[in-house]
Amino acid sequence: MENANESLESLLEFEKKYCNSSKLANSQMMYWYYKILGDKSWKTLIPDIDSWVYHYERFLDSGGDPYQLKQGDSFLGRYF
Repeated sequence: MENANESLESLLEFEKKYCNSSKLANSQMMYWYYKILGDKSWKTLIPDIDSWVYHYERFLDSGGDPYQLKQGDSFLGRYF
């Protein structure tokens, strides 16, 4: 769970940086399009998306709960 907590911190920082954009979809959709389907257009909007993917995968693989990604009034699963 320690890895999940480390990745959670990085994901929350990422959320603060990018969640103000209305162009961003939810995290699972973005992950699916970018990582699984190979839609690299996300890289234009989010230059450091590869770092986000790394931490998102690490977070989930370490038993992290996506509902922990709640920061103030934003929610990574809703806005990004």
